[in-house]
Amino acid sequence: MDPSRAQIERRLLDFAYTTDAKITVPALAYFAPCTIAEAAAVLDELTSHERLTMDVEDDGTIVYQLLGRQRLADAPAAPPPRAVSLVPISHARREASPLAAAMLSVMVPGAGHLYAGRILAAIMWFVVVTAGYALVLPGLVFHLFNIMSAAASAQRLNASSRMMLAA
Repeated sequence: MDPSRAQIERRLLDFAYTTDAKITVPALAYFAPCTIAEAAAVLDELTSHERLTMDVEDDGTIVYQLLGRQRLADAPAAPPPRAVSLVPISHARREASPLAAAMLSVMVPGAGHLYAGRILAAIMWFVVVTAGYALVLPGLVFHLFNIMSAAASAQRLNASSRMMLAA
């Protein structure tokens, strides 16, 4: 028997001996916690080995009975079910294209830094390049440095996200 089935059976016994609730597939799946298919498989297996009996109620609900079931007065409190996320939790890996960062900086100084997630650098480059264009030549030089810096920022972002995945 695989470990998950053994855990589900343990939770079934906790459920049966600490509550008076009807044993149904959805109730076991909620209490275990497991999928409905896993709960159904465990209950069906126990029924086939004659450890449980199965009855169908008037409304069509399938209810399982544990032979000799009685609620234990001094039963330890059942541990709370562990939280199960419906969506896998992972940190999104963000990458930025150095070419796109450079092209954005060609159009608007600082836009490539903003694309790479460096907001303060984007504001600083926008102010410096715009002020440099008042003197024409320094503006062109600053704009070229801004483009190279934006591409480098995108490359650093990609390198740091790869390092985070490797860790």
